[in-house]
Amino acid sequence: MPASLELVKIALQAYGNGDCEIALALAAPLIRWDERASRPDGDLVWGHDDVQRAMRRYLDGWESYRFELEDVAEVGPGKVVGICRERGEPKEGGTIDRRFGGLWVVEDSKIVSWATYLTPKEAVRAAKELLGGRLERDQIKQVTGPAAGPVEAPADERPRKRPLTKSEEQKRAAKARAKLRRRASRQTA
Repeated sequence: MPASLELVKIALQAYGNGDCEIALALAAPLIRWDERASRPDGDLVWGHDDVQRAMRRYLDGWESYRFELEDVAEVGPGKVVGICRERGEPKEGGTIDRRFGGLWVVEDSKIVSWATYLTPKEAVRAAKELLGGRLERDQIKQVTGPAAGPVEAPADERPRKRPLTKSEEQKRAAKARAKLRRRASRQTA
């Protein structure tokens, strides 16, 4: 199993057990934590202290909480995508049982970015962008087994030539939150 895959699995197990400090011990000092695409109230923060506060604030908002990593794969060097599931009862609102996607970037044996997405497909799309728009199945190192054959990026998805600026990220997150609100309002209607 690739080292970055094992590192992410250990960090997620610690996070799921409520041990934010252990999860962050495996992260770079300037870790980027981004939950804006998966939750309307999601945070974008950098650095151990701010990320720990964001993690703790989120976990403290539950009466009961259970987190599982259903599947995980390294889709490129240091790029790990996972399907996560969380269940429980928040202190405010009804019971929650949801699946979402996650993307972790590992550099120099430390997690430098931890981002969650509304769906696993969106996490894979974000990983493709980081890999220049192309994802080869033989690059994917899954825990569950081998894969075969290349996966092309769709024609309308251009590779990103430069990283997003903070304002571009904020605009993108605002669009994702609006999309999430529209979906939620359709489901309740």
